[in-house]
Amino acid sequence: MADIAPLTPRRRSFPILLRDAASTIFHFLRGQVLISLILTGFHLAGFALADVPLWWASGLLVGALTLIPYLGFLVGAVGGALLTVLAGGDHWAVVRLLAVMAVGQALEAFYLTPTIVGRRLKLHPALVFVLVLAGAIFFGPLGAFLAAPVAAITLLVWRFARNQDEPAA
Repeated sequence: MADIAPLTPRRRSFPILLRDAASTIFHFLRGQVLISLILTGFHLAGFALADVPLWWASGLLVGALTLIPYLGFLVGAVGGALLTVLAGGDHWAVVRLLAVMAVGQALEAFYLTPTIVGRRLKLHPALVFVLVLAGAIFFGPLGAFLAAPVAAITLLVWRFARNQDEPAA
């Protein structure tokens, strides 16, 4: 009789749910900062190799703006192109800058965000990709940015409501 589980499951307290939600948001933000740092390094190296004038300024600008999904890419592209033209770069320098940015955007969308954010939020990378895409389609850049953490917190609340004792995200 000692092996039989109790009829009522252990209940998680509301403060634990709040702690887990805060932890989820913290892990999400850490993942976003890590992605931004990786992309900053990628853009700095790519712009230097592509011989973009003021490559260091464009790389830092574009890298910092990668914290804002999609909108950061557009603002970074315009800002980087302006810096390149103002530094005396020709139209081919702008094309090289935009080509490096396109590769960086693809790297972020298809690999870095799903993998890094998915791992930190304990969500499958394919699910993160679909969530970010759906968030962008329905709610724009803010939806893309918030899709994964909202899904992770929704799962926490669902587990709380179902009285499951899952480890913190």
